[in-house]
Amino acid sequence: MFGKPTILSNIETFANIRYILKEGGDTYASLGTEKSPGTKLVSLDGGFNKPGLYEIKMGTPLGFVFNELGGGTKYPVKAFQVGGPLGGIVPASKVDELTLDFESFSREGFLLGHAGVVSIPEDFPLINFLKHLFEFTFRESCGKCFPCRIGSTRGMELLTAAVKDGIKIDRQLFEDLLETMQLGSLCALGGGLPLPVRNALKYFDQELSGFFR
Repeated sequence: MFGKPTILSNIETFANIRYILKEGGDTYASLGTEKSPGTKLVSLDGGFNKPGLYEIKMGTPLGFVFNELGGGTKYPVKAFQVGGPLGGIVPASKVDELTLDFESFSREGFLLGHAGVVSIPEDFPLINFLKHLFEFTFRESCGKCFPCRIGSTRGMELLTAAVKDGIKIDRQLFEDLLETMQLGSLCALGGGLPLPVRNALKYFDQELSGFFR
């Protein structure tokens, strides 16, 4: 950037360097777990009673982060999207089974990512949330690879038709679309979209089944 290339592009990484240089790497690593050392910045959205940005030791129970630090949610929440616009969708029932570290989220089929947390209200139709994810990918796609460019377009079209016109989606066709995007996309935009969609299909099948055939 500005003619001064760097191997680091994440401000959180830069922020950790000062502590590591001052206190030592071993001290920093002792704050977290063996495979997820140190701390993590967690952003809790406006759905929490105490929203904000928190620096938390890796390995901290996720329930403690949400309920003690975040003060719980202002309204009933059925799921949380953790890790960014294409992060996994964690059902509220799974929160107490997770700890704030990469291995815990990976083991359960989710993604910690940058640990931004978006609350999905109980009364918000999840089919609309999935439609939003495809629309986001469609808008953000650079267009270089067709699995992402065309896949996000087709997914958006299928979900829009299901929401607006009641046209049911062929489940196998949809699964094939997700697999193509995951395996064929050149970057994590198209390749990452299938994760939250599959989380939703797995944990909220009863809510979503009426939109598929």
